[in-house]
Amino acid sequence: MGMRLATAFRVGLTAVAGAVMAAAPAHAERPITLSYPYLDAAARKKMPGLRALAERASQSYVHVVIIYPGDPTGDDDPPGILQQASGIIIDARGYVITAAHIARSTKNHARVVTRRGSRHRARILFIDRREDLALMRIAPFAGMTPARFAESGRVKRGDFALAVGSPSRARGAVSFGFVRMPRLKESLEYNRWRIENAIEIGMEVESGHSGGPVFNRRGGLIGMVAGYELGDTTKRPYVSPQITYVIPSSGLRAFLARAGVR
Repeated sequence: MGMRLATAFRVGLTAVAGAVMAAAPAHAERPITLSYPYLDAAARKKMPGLRALAERASQSYVHVVIIYPGDPTGDDDPPGILQQASGIIIDARGYVITAAHIARSTKNHARVVTRRGSRHRARILFIDRREDLALMRIAPFAGMTPARFAESGRVKRGDFALAVGSPSRARGAVSFGFVRMPRLKESLEYNRWRIENAIEIGMEVESGHSGGPVFNRRGGLIGMVAGYELGDTTKRPYVSPQITYVIPSSGLRAFLARAGVR
């Protein structure tokens, strides 16, 4: 699933507060081990501190699976998995954020898998029509670790950033980069999805990173991955422009307020 702006941009694109997830036992999967597919072996050996940061900050990252339940009339597509991407635990009550172009509809079903490997049913509560954000909720569980919000307004050009996501090659893929533009003044739009005041970061991500967290050097959440530059795929070998677009934490807070989460 993706989106383009001009020829290059691609998105790897009811009051809610009272809604309660029905408690359900979590199923166990293998814990998600972080990987570093965008770094060569020499670079990995030089970054023990950054690997420690990734391990600590990524406890709020979850792998997200979106499932189409099917049409009871039988006139639509059969049920099945629509998307696999990423999400962020943002509240100890079980609230999880992901991208709207991943969740798509409150009628879809969802499940999330945590770093520890526990699997939880999720209810899609709210799809934002103003920005590419969706809110889900799972039953709270012991050891749940919400993200710690950082002030995206303090992000500066050249600041370090770390993203965690679920590209097709592996869950828990970590990417490092640096802020190129703290705030884009133009809206990035595709169909009904939109990104406002995006942070532009020079880092490699793939479509499965959509909905995943982006942290600063102290492990604070500065935003959520929403899109990236695809570049010219006709050239061989293909060279990624390594440009990622992130919805800032201020946008995430405004979204939560619109969704009725206090």
